[in-house]
Amino acid sequence: MKSESWYRNPWVWLIIALPMSAVIGGIATIIITNKHQPDMVVDDYYKKGKAINQELTLYDNALKLGITLEVKVNEHRIEVKSPMEFTALKVKMIHSTLAEQDFDLVLTPNAVSTLSSSIETIMPGKWKIIVMPMDNSWKVRKTVALPNTTWMAF
Repeated sequence: MKSESWYRNPWVWLIIALPMSAVIGGIATIIITNKHQPDMVVDDYYKKGKAINQELTLYDNALKLGITLEVKVNEHRIEVKSPMEFTALKVKMIHSTLAEQDFDLVLTPNAVSTLSSSIETIMPGKWKIIVMPMDNSWKVRKTVALPNTTWMAF
């Protein structure tokens, strides 16, 4: 019987390939998870909890004042209309999973009795829209799926 070198035997390579593929898969998983970590983890839960309680009073203030708004988000424009008159409103657009897509706007009155602002193309998906006055005395919010070109009541 002829003695073959170990590296010429295909069974040896099969036995080496199985654990090696597991090692390569593990390294790839670690690299992928490090590059795409979620943005939803908060470091200081106590401070965040206190801030949430303060923010809830702002939502209650909007209810007490009877603030009603309608919001429309077009491809390149956000519009807000209300029976009340405002000199300007702040809007926060918060994407449900991608924090780098979040942005803030200031809406100003236009010629058609709404407050509006231009935006870059908005990414489709689930968004939280928060509207507040310039003095931050109240807030209203709603979670919507965009694109949506109809008026949404807040």
